[in-house]
Amino acid sequence: MPLPTARTGERLKVNGKQIPYSFWPTKVGPKGNASLQTLLFSLDPWAIIDQTIKTSCPVQAMPEALACLNQARDFYEGAIDAQRVSARPLTLYYCFMNLVKAFCLTKGIQTTFDKAQHGLAEKLKTQHGRELTDAFLSAFPSPNGAGLLQNFSEFMRALTGNGLAAQIDYDIQILLPQILPGHRLWAAAANKRERFIAIQDIRTYINKQTHDLWLNMYFVRDDLSRISVPINAFLAEANLQGDFSQVACGEKDSTNRPLICFQQNQPIVCANNKPANFLQQLFDFIRNRLWATVATVPPYRKHYVYLRPAIETRQVVPQLLSIYALAYYLGSITRYRPHHFPNITNSAFGPRIQDFVTGQPQQFLYLLASEFSEREIAKPSIL
Repeated sequence: MPLPTARTGERLKVNGKQIPYSFWPTKVGPKGNASLQTLLFSLDPWAIIDQTIKTSCPVQAMPEALACLNQARDFYEGAIDAQRVSARPLTLYYCFMNLVKAFCLTKGIQTTFDKAQHGLAEKLKTQHGRELTDAFLSAFPSPNGAGLLQNFSEFMRALTGNGLAAQIDYDIQILLPQILPGHRLWAAAANKRERFIAIQDIRTYINKQTHDLWLNMYFVRDDLSRISVPINAFLAEANLQGDFSQVACGEKDSTNRPLICFQQNQPIVCANNKPANFLQQLFDFIRNRLWATVATVPPYRKHYVYLRPAIETRQVVPQLLSIYALAYYLGSITRYRPHHFPNITNSAFGPRIQDFVTGQPQQFLYLLASEFSEREIAKPSIL
């Protein structure tokens, strides 16, 4: 059966420019009008975070936020120090934890984290279970029964608007494949198919007669066939089912590979004929279903969808939360039971763990700097 044709419309242009997908496409001015934001290059994302705290953090929370930032930077130096391999997971986690506190304070989620707890506890499924493969994290709602804040749930609230409603357990084996950089190392060690599919393009279309605004998402057809994912399964596992449908597409990428197009089923109406004012709403529609990598070459942000088995859906968390949770687990092992860490790094997943510890500090830093400033931050490619 032939595929339905794409909805009638044209690529959206604002000020004569086509709009690339971004988590923060616009900035709203004092009169309520949105202006476009461009990618911001920075060799020092710490300076971006520092400036954001000083300009955006509530006054009463600012001293604590700045202190957390300074400590996070010191831990960061330890986390990237090649001479401190055995302590690296622990310093990595404490770097992330202090950055997260500064972020939550800046966003006004809480006024202090003075007596906050980690909000996570690492455990084994059985008394004699193996680390990593039999490990899980219990995550707790915030505040707990004693009125103490729980960092993990507060971070979730700052990112998504909602913290944990009840305790939930996250299997490390389910969190591990959710980490995007180095994912193929996980797939090889677990003997599983890859779960991340790169998005070739996300385009914004408009029908100027009806003022409808919608998204088209494009994927390379070979990427789906390579891992034998049927279209219906792809939409379900990527959490797109019901919101996007495949439409006819005759386009190819720059290497002449055919593309597949999925069109947003329900457009939004740009009632005031100012489409820039609606871009944030439109882009937010898929934001929490996407993963991103920060690169030093164009396009500087690459977006992906994650194909999760239905049984694991409840344990799939936004990108930054999965990084944070795994850093907590490895930091806890390193702090309390360091003799178990070599067993992890010597296992089949050892290269995956080493890649995480080595590669995540800068990724997390740039991704969270973007969250602080609500603007895409990237590292320039030429020094």
